[in-house]
Amino acid sequence: MPKRPVIGIVTRIEPKDNTNYLRQAYAQSVFAAGGTPVLLPIIPESAYIDAIADSLDGIVITGSNGDVDPVRFGQAPHLNLGPVFPERDETDFLLLAAAEARNLPVLGICFGMQILNVFRGGTLLQDLAAQVENVIQHQQGGSFERFSHSVQIDRDSLLAKLAGGATARVNSFHHQAVDELGRDLRPVAWAADSVVEAVIGTRPEQFVLAVQWHPELTAVKGDAFSQAIFKHFIAEAALRNG
Repeated sequence: MPKRPVIGIVTRIEPKDNTNYLRQAYAQSVFAAGGTPVLLPIIPESAYIDAIADSLDGIVITGSNGDVDPVRFGQAPHLNLGPVFPERDETDFLLLAAAEARNLPVLGICFGMQILNVFRGGTLLQDLAAQVENVIQHQQGGSFERFSHSVQIDRDSLLAKLAGGATARVNSFHHQAVDELGRDLRPVAWAADSVVEAVIGTRPEQFVLAVQWHPELTAVKGDAFSQAIFKHFIAEAALRNG
């Protein structure tokens, strides 16, 4: 039986309770797609990150209740900026650097897409409602699994292949998004208001895919597109330990 690739999934931090947390759907989706999930605590120390990265075949940079600190991309905080957690941002930066050094596949989800873009030297729209003309609703209410808006996908991209077409409906829980694109990233999906909804890495030696929605929540409910995203990511990770 082929060995399951080991996938590090970074947790999130709640300073008030001094806890790390993560929705179960991340680990469930990785496991169902053929990976072995390992939850990574928020420890912004290079010695820890380098040690754990040597045992991984891929990394998931997860969503978060909070925003990327705008000091990371040279901006003053917008009036509607949410909470920022420097320990989380630094841990993510160290993980992304370790992944690049080892050519580990990376899957970024929601906040994970935003921090990836900033890590690669890009910037963010700090508040869509204030900064995007004719913006649609990106912070849906109700069920986490509900598909709240559609995205247009580059029909020549891997993402379109995974979606089975050039459009898809997605769930949405964010008020920030990519503005100036980071290095070696290509946008491959957009919302109706032109907000970038997915990017893919252009470096042939490292697989990188990031989406602005939450496929882990819909993958566990049987959505084929969401499951395909995880299955392809795990397949890329499996190439490292085969």
